[in-house]
Amino acid sequence: MQALKHVLAILALIAVSSAATAQALYKYTDKDGKVTYSDKVPKSGEKAELVKTDSNVNVMSAPANKVGGVTQRLEDVNARSRAREARSDQLNDEVNAAKAKLEQAKKALEDGREPSPEERQIVVRKNGNSVLRKPEYYERIAVLEAAVKQAEENLGKAEEKFRRDAPG
Repeated sequence: MQALKHVLAILALIAVSSAATAQALYKYTDKDGKVTYSDKVPKSGEKAELVKTDSNVNVMSAPANKVGGVTQRLEDVNARSRAREARSDQLNDEVNAAKAKLEQAKKALEDGREPSPEERQIVVRKNGNSVLRKPEYYERIAVLEAAVKQAEENLGKAEEKFRRDAPG
């Protein structure tokens, strides 16, 4: 029974491969009676016979691509594929834009660490002057830190949306 399955599989392969490639197929039988089919030309001295094939035999059309009982046209499939790719690109662009905004917010915070002259207050003392930061400095830094936090949240949301909505 197993040998019959192998023969049928090989014959199906022969029909497909010979029709597709018009390639020669050889049948070998070893000393133990094991039959092997190959597309390799026999070495000199090897006993093999050329298998004759007919490209008009065992040919069938591929079944129609149906989804939900509706035949799918190649144009429709390609259009859906392009739409999925465009959606994936859009979501990826949103993630990249959120990353760029986060980097900008971090840079603005880093660049703003030094108080401006208006945000400094000099206190004169006997043993030396001190420079204090005015409340305006701390308010500005709080705004910059809030911008970084908001940008991090926006990036997280964009990445989650990409994971959730991007077509696989």
